[in-house]
Amino acid sequence: MNTIILATDGSPSAAEATQQAIELARALDARLVAVAVEHVAVPAYGYYGYGDVYNDLVEGEHQHVQRILAETAHEAEDAGVDCEVVAATGPVVEEICKLAAERQARLVVVGAHGWGAFRRFVFGSVSTGVMHEAPCPVLVVRTQSAVDREHVHADSAAV
Repeated sequence: MNTIILATDGSPSAAEATQQAIELARALDARLVAVAVEHVAVPAYGYYGYGDVYNDLVEGEHQHVQRILAETAHEAEDAGVDCEVVAATGPVVEEICKLAAERQARLVVVGAHGWGAFRRFVFGSVSTGVMHEAPCPVLVVRTQSAVDREHVHADSAAV
């Protein structure tokens, strides 16, 4: 059976990627597997109360991932698509690609924030990382606002 992996983080770009993944799964009669990755990036050193702060961050991230996956499963169900959900923990790109390999995915669908080069350099880009590491083709879905920003930037550069 064909499997489509949807990588989601609950962002607007992920919402658009979710719609595309559901439509593709329905059209191709493919299995949809939605993954959200818990990843808390904090300094490795501590201070008084650090453990409590870290635990709160981890719990908040866990709840966020569970909420995102529940919403995604509900959205897929409303569209008549069966959706398995997977909550992973670890480096985001690595976990998405590992799941794609384990499930022998035919496609990974991921959203893109449409950040410029500087923000991608500073914060990293999950979609770019997945494109380079995935064991299968990757569909990167951009938000309409990202497309609009690119057109505005291109228009102003042409002036």
